[in-house]
Amino acid sequence: MTRRDPAQLGLFGTVDTAPAPQSGRQCPPARASRRKNTGGGTNPSVAKDVLAEVRDGRFALLDDTDRVLVFEDTDRVRAALDEDVVHHLISGGYVARGGSRDVVSAMHGAIRRPVTPLKLTARGRTTLQRWSNLARTEGI
Repeated sequence: MTRRDPAQLGLFGTVDTAPAPQSGRQCPPARASRRKNTGGGTNPSVAKDVLAEVRDGRFALLDDTDRVLVFEDTDRVRAALDEDVVHHLISGGYVARGGSRDVVSAMHGAIRRPVTPLKLTARGRTTLQRWSNLARTEGI
């Protein structure tokens, strides 16, 4: 019998093997029009979904601007509906812009433009895992 590190053991002495957190949405929503949504607050689960979608590589920034885009296909992007949530996660240190090596060319409308995919930071990965574990234990 091998000894296990106590930090790896769960509440009952078993090793916790949690599945990878998944987004609750099929696809991140794209902004339908140019008008900004001035509605009320957002659902807290949106932040968890956005973190999971960033981890999956679905969000990017246009050129050197702060416009947040959603990958519709491998080479086609659209303006993201969750732009404010993504900017808040960037300012909080949960999400970061990919490096200069990660820049890809994608169709934005009828024009091909360079976009930089977003990635999770260590803090973002930890928070996503924590929130996903919390969501699983709420049903108990």
